[in-house]
Amino acid sequence: MQINKLIAGKKLTPTEIEVLNYIVENIDTVLELGVRGVAKKNFTSTSTVMRLAHKMGFRGFVELQYKLSTMIVNPSEANIVSEKQTQSIFQHNSRVVFEEAANILDSCSDKVIFIYAAGFSSVIATYIYKKMLVLGKRCLLATPSDSVGVLENNLDAMDVFITISKSGETQAVVDKLNMIKEEPIKVISFTSEITNTIARQADCAIKIQDKYKLDEYNQHANDFFPQVLEAFEYMIACYEKIQTNSK
Repeated sequence: MQINKLIAGKKLTPTEIEVLNYIVENIDTVLELGVRGVAKKNFTSTSTVMRLAHKMGFRGFVELQYKLSTMIVNPSEANIVSEKQTQSIFQHNSRVVFEEAANILDSCSDKVIFIYAAGFSSVIATYIYKKMLVLGKRCLLATPSDSVGVLENNLDAMDVFITISKSGETQAVVDKLNMIKEEPIKVISFTSEITNTIARQADCAIKIQDKYKLDEYNQHANDFFPQVLEAFEYMIACYEKIQTNSK
């Protein structure tokens, strides 16, 4: 949990920030320690802990702990919530597909994740790219307007190729997949639910229902792209579970 926004304008002292970080990192046990225990663990006074609670806008330590606990997401709980909220994506995908995709992400530690998409799909690709960066992954983002050299010059450093294509037949994406098919690069694709070229070439083909398959210009209201984001976030929830279990 990042506390920078939480403490903005609160004028906390360095000691108070240290105590707050301790409470956040030990949110499940600090209530048992109590004010005296937390103060002792941080080599400070009980008045410092109480002053922190008041500066944060709470009446006391117990209320501070309770409010912070509601802000901190437990990864295992997040996975449960994600499953409840994304039932639609399981109409065309098994949970195993997401677990396999999560394992691919987990195994990619030092090498590059290459994210590629065209048109409206590139908006989703940008989100995926930024999400991967905050997860500490090395990433490259490209679209058909970029030089082919962006891909060619990074083949040796690449471990995973992620792409989004509503039709599953976007020629620019198919061309890139043909370029890497002889390389030991895992492919994760997000496409429509019908049989398509891109899904066939992917190691993990995540399929999303497209209600307007002939709407090439995406003119109609369509939940295809929101569902891609839902599917991606469920994949991240599976990845978080792997990370938690490995600790």
